[in-house]
Amino acid sequence: MGYDIFLSYRRKDAAGHSNVGTVRTFKYEFERHQYEVFFDYKDCTDEYFADSILPAIRTCQYFVLVLTRGCLERCKDEGDWLRREIEEALKFGRKIIPVTPDGEVDTWPADLPASIKALSANDGLQITTIHTDSIFEDNMAQLIRNRMSPPQRRNTDAMDKYPKLKVQSNLDCVMYVDEEERANVQANKLAKVPLKPGEYMLRFESTENAADNVEDELNMPDRDKLYKVDLLSKKRVRERKEREERERQEREREERERAERERQERERLERERKEREARGEFEVNGVEFKMIYVEGGTFMMGATIEQGNEVYEDEMPIHKVSLSDYYIGETVVTQELWKAVMGNNPSRFKGDGNLPVERVSWYDAQEFVAKLSRLTGRAFRLPTEAEWEYSARGGKKSRGYKYSGSDNIDEVAWYDDNSGGETHPVKGKKANELGLYDMSGNVWEWCNDWFGDYSGEAQNNPQGPNTGSSRVNRGGSWYGDAKYCRVSLRNIFTPSDRSNRLGFRVVLAE
Repeated sequence: MGYDIFLSYRRKDAAGHSNVGTVRTFKYEFERHQYEVFFDYKDCTDEYFADSILPAIRTCQYFVLVLTRGCLERCKDEGDWLRREIEEALKFGRKIIPVTPDGEVDTWPADLPASIKALSANDGLQITTIHTDSIFEDNMAQLIRNRMSPPQRRNTDAMDKYPKLKVQSNLDCVMYVDEEERANVQANKLAKVPLKPGEYMLRFESTENAADNVEDELNMPDRDKLYKVDLLSKKRVRERKEREERERQEREREERERAERERQERERLERERKEREARGEFEVNGVEFKMIYVEGGTFMMGATIEQGNEVYEDEMPIHKVSLSDYYIGETVVTQELWKAVMGNNPSRFKGDGNLPVERVSWYDAQEFVAKLSRLTGRAFRLPTEAEWEYSARGGKKSRGYKYSGSDNIDEVAWYDDNSGGETHPVKGKKANELGLYDMSGNVWEWCNDWFGDYSGEAQNNPQGPNTGSSRVNRGGSWYGDAKYCRVSLRNIFTPSDRSNRLGFRVVLAE
């Protein structure tokens, strides 16, 4: 004997939401009125359709079609499962009852395929499905009374003689006995399921989430038995784990976003650093300093004609020198830059961070450039004597001045006639042709070279003698006469000497 009712429906509505719960409500209401119902909740395949769906349609008494919004739109596809079910019901003359839940109205598309066009001739019934409220039950009772015959009873008297398993669950669920769906169990309501005495495998499927399902073995006695199903504790555990997982994922997401922001910020800062350094601008521990690009070239080093008759013997002979490109400090190293790198201030004259650092030996200057190189990742050093003089003369932009940037010493230098007996902040006088300040006056500047006599031969990137007792320093100071501020004037101190007239500037090889 076949089923009383075959429930046909679309598993998901037009918005992608599941219709299974809605249709399951119809199933339970029909079963409450003793109808045998075929309810397909499995994923359909050709084999399942042939073995289960078709026989159930051909032998059912009523083909109840649950029409949710847009469910017939896909019937234009010949392989659509819902269309195939309707075609089979029409083919075998089953009594088709369209049911429209939840006030749906657009149920009959104008362009239904010819194979199911006759479907629109059936009168539908609009039923508001609100689970098991009284309105729904009244509408279902009216449907059954007006449109359906009594169910074909299947030995229900014998079933009534079986003991009943009284099932109580704390969540809505579906009960399966040996994989056969047997009852809909509503939360905190008692369901009674007739069962022959014996051993069974029970499964309770939560209507909310499959993760809350419960399986158990049951030995059914020859008398009524109470079985309590605890899905709530599993739900709470699941929800806690899901919450913890969401929180973990949120933390990981925030950490990834933070790491990405930090990466982008590092990249931005690195780009800006490289852009600044390309312009010769550097920063160390919050203190900025600038390096000036000097294009390499060839010049005559020593007592050239503009130096006048104040020259000394060690400035001769004049000789040709060729240099590669390099960067040199826009100013001498200031007290604030020295402190940012070395953490102290050895200077005699203090009070302004832009004053030249002084009282530093050649060895102190070497320690400074080594630490500055580590902090910046660039190779800083002291200038060679040739690099210093080429820079002081203005490099390729030289206008042949006696002092660095002018023939008028008061424009470019602090020396004994205008210094007031002390150093002055850098960049207080006019820059030379390259934009370099204080290369004449303020403080003497250490060079890297040992002091030695000049050679008349042409030289490429000379480094000075290999050995010696004194190191070269250049430029004059606040304490000396104007003649000591000339660009070719040479001076010496031993490497360990410290003086309040002695500082330095740095060079960066390109």
